[in-house]
Amino acid sequence: MSKVSILMPVYNAGQYLSEAIDSICSQSFKDWELILINDGSTDNSETIISRYSDNRMYYIKNPVNLGLIKTLNKGIDFCGGEYIARMDADDISFPERLRKQIDFMDAHPDYLMCGTNAAVINSRGGRTGKIRNLPDNDLLQISLLFSPSFVHPSVMIRREVLLENRYDEAYKHVEDYELWCRIAKHGKVANLEDELLAYRWHDSNVSVLNNEIQDKLKDKIISDELGMLDITPTDEELFCHRITFSLYSLGNKQEVPVPRFNDISGWFSKLIRQNRIKRTYNQKGFVAFLWARWIVLCVSQKKYGGIIPPFASLKPTVLMKLLKLMFFLRNK
Repeated sequence: MSKVSILMPVYNAGQYLSEAIDSICSQSFKDWELILINDGSTDNSETIISRYSDNRMYYIKNPVNLGLIKTLNKGIDFCGGEYIARMDADDISFPERLRKQIDFMDAHPDYLMCGTNAAVINSRGGRTGKIRNLPDNDLLQISLLFSPSFVHPSVMIRREVLLENRYDEAYKHVEDYELWCRIAKHGKVANLEDELLAYRWHDSNVSVLNNEIQDKLKDKIISDELGMLDITPTDEELFCHRITFSLYSLGNKQEVPVPRFNDISGWFSKLIRQNRIKRTYNQKGFVAFLWARWIVLCVSQKKYGGIIPPFASLKPTVLMKLLKLMFFLRNK
């Protein structure tokens, strides 16, 4: 039995598939198996896969196109490794990816999942950006209340965790976000600070094609997460909740009316009060996290005089967490 199974669904990925498979073959860690599931491709994906003769590769062909979620859930049952690593057929894993993630998971048995940072590449493989997510469990638990916080094809999860927590078909196009929230309720999660994946962003990405559907389902996930604080948000409150994560769209800044600042401050104060009661998240980290988002809002709108909001705490431990978050955001 291999130490790690890499689960790679394939659907009409012929343009990039060889690069993706080669990146697994080039891993410094060798005790792996690659589960390739062809989900009804109509291009040359099957021909490309047939060129490989590595006995660590297993090829499964769906008789019809099942879609990503059913294919992933089917693939979990074919994975025999202690860990299951996700990988998309158009992305590239850097040579040390598996080794570094396995070393972390072996050293931290209380962690259920870890992701990595990523480079963003275009259809031609040119670097266009980077993705940096928070590394620490306490802050990631908070961050999941607002956004996915993991690069899906970078994650590695304990096999027994995925066997008990499958992808939910009710959350098509945000199935990863819903799963991360569910897993995080059962144990610790992390992101390695190393850049270990090249994430390909192009016009056929799910996030590009299904933005409106994603936003609606993200709101449902966020509302469910807020339920842990005994909060059922109104549409206005959801706007306040989302805004500091959606200030820019395709490089264009969204203008936030001045009266909204009071609404957002009031919403953040409500979250802090409820968390003090429910003790769902580390309270000092929670205050620092919301304060950091407030600063992002103020800086984006050039309202520099208001960066100390009513809900702020000047306790040294909160200020230290805030400085850490601001340093992270500055380098993101």
